[in-house]
Amino acid sequence: MKPWLIKLGGAALTHPDAVRNLAQAIVLLKEKGEDVVVVHGGGPMINKRLTDKNISWTFHEGQRVTTLEMMAEIELALGEVNHMICEIFSEYGIKNMGIPGNTNGMFFCRPMNANLGQVGEVIKVNSEIVKDALIMNFVPVIAPIGVDQEGLSYNLNADWGASTLASDLGAKVLIYATDQRGILDCNGLPYDSLTLSQLKILMEKGGVTGGMLAKSRSIEQALLHGVNKVCVTHALEMKELIETRFGGTLCVEMGRLEYAMKMKMTENNYAVS
Repeated sequence: MKPWLIKLGGAALTHPDAVRNLAQAIVLLKEKGEDVVVVHGGGPMINKRLTDKNISWTFHEGQRVTTLEMMAEIELALGEVNHMICEIFSEYGIKNMGIPGNTNGMFFCRPMNANLGQVGEVIKVNSEIVKDALIMNFVPVIAPIGVDQEGLSYNLNADWGASTLASDLGAKVLIYATDQRGILDCNGLPYDSLTLSQLKILMEKGGVTGGMLAKSRSIEQALLHGVNKVCVTHALEMKELIETRFGGTLCVEMGRLEYAMKMKMTENNYAVS
C-alpha cells in the first residue's frame, strides 16, 4: 500500500475550480488502481473566520501565533473546508472520509515554540486510521490539526503534516497542489526537476523564499525519510499532470549521475573490502 499523497494548499483553495480539478485527477488515479490520500490547508479561510470574529493575530518567524481562543475557530474553519472538499469529491463518485488530524493521535505534537502558543511540531504519526480507510477504498481527506499528550489541539503547518504523513505511509509520490506552477527560477518559470542537492543550494542561496522556502524544507524532509518523488504543481493543472505525467517541478533525492556515482563508489568499496 503505497498511496499518492496530495496536499491541497489553502491559497489554491481560493480558486473555485481547484477542488473539482483535483477530483477529476483522483478519478483518473483510482481508475489506474492507485490509492490516494489528501491533506488540505486553509489559511485564507482561517483568516476570514478570525476576522469575522474580530480576533486579531500576529506572526512570529513566519508562523501564526495561536491562542486557545483562536484554535477553536481554526478547527471550525478547517472543518468547513474539509466538509466542502468531501462534498465535491462525492459529486464525482469518490468515496471519501473526512478526518481531523487530531483523531487517534494521527499528528502527535509538542509545542513548536513557546512564543507561538498552540502551534505544533509533529513528533510522531499514527496513520492506522488512514490505512484502514484505504483498505476500504476510501480517499482520506485530512485537516492539519495536531494533538498533544494532554489532548490539546494544535495548529499545524499543512506542508509539514503532509510530509510527515507521506513518510509514515511510504507514499509513492507526494504532490503539493499550490497556487504556483512549481518551484520558480529567477525568471518566474518552473524548474522541470530538482535533485535534493540542487534544492538545498536554492534554499541556501535564497533561490526560494517565504512560503515556498517552508515548503522546500518539508520536501527535503520527505525525500530524506522514504518518499522517492515530490512534485510541486498548480492545483488547476492536477488533472493534466495525472494524464500526461508532465508538469510542475519534480523533486528527487538523486539524479541519474549522482545515483551512478553512488553505485560506482559502492562497487569500489565492495571490491576493496
